[in-house]
Amino acid sequence: MRRLILSILLFSVFIQLDAADFNKLDSLNKYQRIDISYIFGGQVYNNTLNYNPGYSLQLSYGIMMNESVGFGFGIGHITLENERFLPVYLEAIGYKKNKESSPLIKMQVGYSFGWYSGSVIMNDYDFMGGFYFDAGVGRKISINDNYSLFFHWSYRHQFARMEYEVYGSQNYTEALNYDMLVISLGLIRH
Repeated sequence: MRRLILSILLFSVFIQLDAADFNKLDSLNKYQRIDISYIFGGQVYNNTLNYNPGYSLQLSYGIMMNESVGFGFGIGHITLENERFLPVYLEAIGYKKNKESSPLIKMQVGYSFGWYSGSVIMNDYDFMGGFYFDAGVGRKISINDNYSLFFHWSYRHQFARMEYEVYGSQNYTEALNYDMLVISLGLIRH
């Protein structure tokens, strides 16, 4: 019943859209971005920070709603010392002014799938990802009409979870937190 009601509701919304709205949607500028990052930071455990640097690669695609604000989605790969994460996220990006060189802010929120890649293999040990958040500031520098360089520094927080069994009978779940400072360099196609 819920699917039927949802289908009818969506159908009625689409019927109300006219051709001008579709043309307006097609006229919006799109962007694609690839960036590589170096990560400073690590895992917060028992009120201490275990330094765990790494790097990441991200691919994003989005639509600029106007000259200053865009929304998109993306996927990435984060490599830390013994942990790997695959974040899938939504992002919002904003430019202060639409010029060749413009300051920007960017925020991403999503979920990361995680796995342990260390050389020590533990039985009955499961490492899982969790909520992903990244927010920071940077600068876009135009190369030509279609491409811009992207410099960005941000704070990234990654939640994870570890489940393990002790003495063959007791199961434990431990929440993990990764706090990171990230420096990124990328290329934007617009």
